[in-house]
Amino acid sequence: MIANFVAFAIQFGINFLFTPYLIRTIGKEAYSFFPLANSFISYAGILTIALNSMASRFITIKLEQNDNEGARIYLTSLMYGNTFMAIALTIPSVLMVVFMDKILNIPPSILYDVQWLFALVLLGMILNILFGMYEVATYAKNKLYLSSIRNAESNILRVVLLVGLFFTFKPSVSYIGIANLAVVVFIIITNIKYTKLLLPSIQFNNQYFRLSAIKELLRSGVWNSINRLSNVLKTSVDLLIANIFLGASLTGELALAKTLPMFIYSLVITMVTVFSPEFTILFAQNKSEELKSSIKGSLKFMSTLMTIPLGFLMVMGEEFFTLWIPGQNAHLLYILSGLTLIPLVISTSIEPLFHVFTVTNKLKIPSIFFMISGIINVVAILVLLKFTSMGVLAIPIVGLVMAIMQHLFFTPIFAAKVLHIKWNTFYFSIFRGIFNCLLIMGLTLILKEYVYHRNWISFLTIGILGSTIALAINLLLFFSKQEVVDFLTRIKIIKTNN
Repeated sequence: MIANFVAFAIQFGINFLFTPYLIRTIGKEAYSFFPLANSFISYAGILTIALNSMASRFITIKLEQNDNEGARIYLTSLMYGNTFMAIALTIPSVLMVVFMDKILNIPPSILYDVQWLFALVLLGMILNILFGMYEVATYAKNKLYLSSIRNAESNILRVVLLVGLFFTFKPSVSYIGIANLAVVVFIIITNIKYTKLLLPSIQFNNQYFRLSAIKELLRSGVWNSINRLSNVLKTSVDLLIANIFLGASLTGELALAKTLPMFIYSLVITMVTVFSPEFTILFAQNKSEELKSSIKGSLKFMSTLMTIPLGFLMVMGEEFFTLWIPGQNAHLLYILSGLTLIPLVISTSIEPLFHVFTVTNKLKIPSIFFMISGIINVVAILVLLKFTSMGVLAIPIVGLVMAIMQHLFFTPIFAAKVLHIKWNTFYFSIFRGIFNCLLIMGLTLILKEYVYHRNWISFLTIGILGSTIALAINLLLFFSKQEVVDFLTRIKIIKTNN
């Protein structure tokens, strides 16, 4: 977890410092096409996740059962499946780049640069798919800190390349694609190294290929594909809709406004990923009580720690944008960003529950529900854009309503059903997250009156003081002395082992 947080801090620091420079040099319209390019990767991920999402689960369980041959079968079959998908996605990727001006609203002056950006990003996507089977090792051996260290190194590589390109040549959005491709290659090489280090007995061999293994992965993973599609409909397709209906300029505003929520959501995913291998291992060992205890512990951690930046930015969001990207419409960015931050208070507090569905292989009902909500989300946005004057505000408002409905009335109840516990077990985690968010908001409002002086020092001072007080209150209210001691002991053990 510490390694994940450090890796994320480096990524955040790089993006925090470099994004304003990109806005100044290439403009918000050109910048908007980078998150839009990543959105298209999300669209392709709808297909690839069907095969890859469950591979780590099946391979980890086989290894825990000392069935090395079974693990080899899944790993080798995954390699063949990924190769087929990479080849299949190459043709539509090429067509996308060639006919891009027919699909998106792109200012003619940057069309060539945007085409190169998409070409390089999509090439990186295809390489990621082609070598996707090497991502399993750190998960299967519960050594995710190695991936975190690798991610930190890759982010440093990214910024070194970007700085070099932007200061050596005429600024262009295509340089982001070059840096992205270099990072993809670096990650692939590192994943191969970790696979040889952690799984020396699990080698690829043609004799272990089984079509039945691919079918089994697809049967389980298809529901994750549907779930990914629902996520795309709720979180990624909005930029495409904005580009088509509102133009590149407002799409740039939306992309900037989503920066804060996406940073925080990325941190949430980074943190919660740490718990997933332990959930899988406990499930494989049939330790149901230990699994439930681990889940509850992860919820307590997430609802306590991750809601703090949400509450702080709900109060200080406009000040953040004013300081971060001066000259932009900070008030509009604050409103758009704040509407996106609100539902994260609930989803962040119960994020580990989404891994419960994967670990227990109970994906069908959640996937169907999330898919329906995703379709409703898109339809509602299109209707509001077509028949009202809400404009870009329609997008985060619809997302807010749908996310609250999903995370408040479905996810905690169905997760409790899957784990065979009382239906309202996880609502305390939600209430704790809301309480914590309101607490940090109140503290921030008080500190803002006396400390803020329109500069970064006072901004950070408020954040540090408010967060420290909020954490102290949470420790007193929600954590026992033994839990704090156990956490500190675990950190000491990790440090000793390393």
